[in-house]
Amino acid sequence: MTDKRTDTEGNELYNGEYQKSDGRYAFHYKNREGENKWIYARRLTELRNEESKIIYREYINISKKIKNITLNDQFELWLSGKSQLRNNTRESYRYLYDAYVRNSLGRELIDEISTFRVKSHYSTLLVERRIATETVSHIQNVLYQVFQSALEREVIQRNPAEHACKEFVRAHSKHTSKRPGLCKEHAELFLDHIRNSDEFKRWYPLICMFIYTGLRISEMAGIRWNDIDMERKTINVDHVVMYCTRGYDKAGFHIFSPKTAAGKRKIPFGSCVVDALNMEKDFQQRSGVSCKISVDGYDGFLFTNKNGGIIVQSCVNRAIERMVLKFNEAKHRDKKGETVILPKITSHSLRHTFANILCEDDVNIKVMQVLLGHSDIETTMNIYTSVHTDFLLKEYAEKVQM
Repeated sequence: MTDKRTDTEGNELYNGEYQKSDGRYAFHYKNREGENKWIYARRLTELRNEESKIIYREYINISKKIKNITLNDQFELWLSGKSQLRNNTRESYRYLYDAYVRNSLGRELIDEISTFRVKSHYSTLLVERRIATETVSHIQNVLYQVFQSALEREVIQRNPAEHACKEFVRAHSKHTSKRPGLCKEHAELFLDHIRNSDEFKRWYPLICMFIYTGLRISEMAGIRWNDIDMERKTINVDHVVMYCTRGYDKAGFHIFSPKTAAGKRKIPFGSCVVDALNMEKDFQQRSGVSCKISVDGYDGFLFTNKNGGIIVQSCVNRAIERMVLKFNEAKHRDKKGETVILPKITSHSLRHTFANILCEDDVNIKVMQVLLGHSDIETTMNIYTSVHTDFLLKEYAEKVQM
């Protein structure tokens, strides 16, 4: 057995370490080019501190040559390893990444991306592309996991996304658009306007369904005629339709189960929805425009585009935007005689409108949770608290005389 080498104080010396006759310490190593190099220090602790810096620099240089991967490369490695992900969650991650990262930050070498660089990317997305702060939070969730997987593989030394979003979200919270939806009276005015409009009457059944069922766009796109029980007046929600770009022979629509068990539910409906469904059926029979597509064995979809295909969020939102513009130009008045100006709304705003109506009708919070398909009661409570507070203030202002 080889005897351990020690210094004059009895400390063990590692390979490459020496103590000179004058008491100083030296470390000998060869760099990547094979050149002999020496470093010196007065104390062993100082020497080893310098050794660690050298080893770190050499590791980084070697990693760059061997790995030399971009953030895009790491994203694909990370996603390929997430075998337990539901398909719709996987597609959601890919959509966010492709839309907001792949052609910009994603092209950069992963070991050269700093926290400042990630923050700068988020700032660009919000200021130049004007995306919502909530969307930035979703992107942060994906990027944190991608960088963390690189850290575990020792491709990088730290996760640059770890603290990249908190300060950013706080700083830009004033830009966040919450769009809580319409109150019951404004929703009724909006529906009346659409129904009486030659330009938008065709959209009435779909908008009515959004407002009085609270369905998400992916759920609405998947509803088929045989999911509707006109006798019991219920809609069976047990699947969604989503557009997928990867993992299949070609990009297209596919059927998925709801993300959580709570997403599977039966939604009751009243006379307004019955009327809307009859209008839609009558239109399809007269015009011949009906579902002409089958998705993973599912057909007979209730709502379609003008070509008989699946409805998509971007087209629906553009139509809603035009409807709101015309509504505001018409200067409708509420019960108090005041002009009603609607804010910018989307299909998801109409889901919040459904929640508003439930609150105004004093529906039990647990019933709201089931109808909205929330797996977590806190999500429902966040909506309920905000909406109910606004409603209480409105009721107080209108009815309490002091």
